[in-house]
Order: sequence, then structure tokens, then C-alpha cells
Amino acid sequence: MSEDTKMGLQDLIPVPQSFCKLTDDEKYLWKDLTVEKAYQYTIENVKDLIALGFDVNKTFIFSDLDYLGTSPEFYKNILRVQKHVTFNQVKGIFGFTDSDCIGKISFPAIQAAPSFWYTHHFQADSFKR
Repeated sequence: MSEDTKMGLQDLIPVPQSFCKLTDDEKYLWKDLTVEKAYQYTIENVKDLIALGFDVNKTFIFSDLDYLGTSPEFYKNILRVQKHVTFNQVKGIFGFTDSDCIGKISFPAIQAAPSFWYTHHFQADSFKR
């Protein structure tokens, strides 16, 4: 691959750090997978991001399964989102039914939380493998 074709978002938009949230928990909730298989896919996704030219020194890549349990600030932000979004809103947006598991219903807050995480500084080496 030539250097011209490897130019990506990090080259076009000069930001000090990019964030890539890998939602292995979402894969598990929506697909017929084990938690372990969903996590294996996440590891492959990390390799794909690096192969696409993301600079590992300027990119914070994190897995929900790995990071959620280690960051109280992340969880606090999820709670803030959950408190301000009603079940009726989530049901209308995502089309949930009464037979969907509660993991799916609570997941949009987990998905949205990093978007509002401007007060937390990510640790650059938290998800290096």
C-alpha cells in the first residue's frame, strides 16, 4: 500500500489523539456469540485499525469489556446518560420490543457515554496488546 492510500483521518484532521471504542459487548448482545468470541473479534478489529494506518501512539483504542470495569469515571458517565434518556425514547429510536433482553435496552447509554466524556483523560496505554 502506498503512503498516499494510507492517508487517513488522523492525517487530515490534526488532533492530538483519536479514540476508537470497540463494542464487543454490543456484538455479544445482538449476535449469537459467546462473550469470548465477541472479544476475539475485537482483537481482530484492533489489528484492522492498525493495518489501516491508525498511529498507535496517537490512538486510544478500547474495548468495552476491558475498559468499563476499570474506569469509575466511564461508569459514572454511563449513569448520567441513563438518567437523562427514557425507556420510551430508546424504544422509539431503536425499535426495541418487550422481548428484547435488558442488555440491549441499556446499551445505548454505554454507546453514547464516551461522546460526552470531555472531562476524563484517557490513558494512552490502557489497551495495548
